[in-house]
Amino acid sequence: MRIGLKQLKHLSVETVSGQQLGHVADLVFEIGGQMIVQYIVRFSVLSTKEYVISRDQIVNITKEKIIVDNSVCIGSEKKEEKITQMPEPVVMIEEI
Repeated sequence: MRIGLKQLKHLSVETVSGQQLGHVADLVFEIGGQMIVQYIVRFSVLSTKEYVISRDQIVNITKEKIIVDNSVCIGSEKKEEKITQMPEPVVMIEEI
């Protein structure tokens, strides 16, 4: 099966377990071998979170979607930052 870049960008990308990751935003090519080595996947155009998926992590590509290994998501969750310093109280004075 052959697919063009325009079609590839419209395919849904999800893990084997069914977690939606987004769509292909960009590709990384190896010029010497003329092959795709990485897929850059974002949930939306405005999304700042992205996944860099190597060829080895691709399980299957169909006409409807790209299925990737569950290991793509490991360690990708953002850890919540704990606030270590409390804000200083502000005194409000009523003007007379």
